[in-house]
Amino acid sequence: MSIEESAIREEPGSRIYGDVAYVLVLVSILLLIIGCVTVMLRHSNATFCTIGGLLSGDPPNELKSCYTGVIMAGLNELENIGMTIFGSTVIIGLLLTTIVLMLRKDTIYVIISLALVAILLISALGIININLS
Repeated sequence: MSIEESAIREEPGSRIYGDVAYVLVLVSILLLIIGCVTVMLRHSNATFCTIGGLLSGDPPNELKSCYTGVIMAGLNELENIGMTIFGSTVIIGLLLTTIVLMLRKDTIYVIISLALVAILLISALGIININLS
C-alpha cells in the first residue's frame, strides 16, 4: 500500500480529532494576536523596551523587567487562558480517540488513553503540581 492510498483511507475518528484541534488552535492563535496587539497599543513603552532588549541581545530574565504591574497581570491572564484552551484540546482529542479505539476494540490503547486523560485532568485540577523553578 502506498502513502497516497493510506492517506485516502483515513479513519473518521482521526478526522474529527483533527477538526476539533484545528478550530481550537485557531481560537488560541486569535486570542494570542489580540492580546499582543492590545499590550502593544496600551503599553508602548514596554513594547519598545522589549524590542530594544531583543535587538541588543539581552537574556529573557532581563526582558521581564519591561513588564510590570498591570501588564504582567494581563499577560499572566492570557497565558492561563491559552493553557486552558491547549489542555482542553488535548483532553477532548484524547476522549474522541478513546471512543474510536473502543469501537475498534483496542483495549490496551483505550486504557492508555484513559490513563492519560486522568493524568491531565488531575494536573488541571492542581492535585499534581510540578515546580520548575
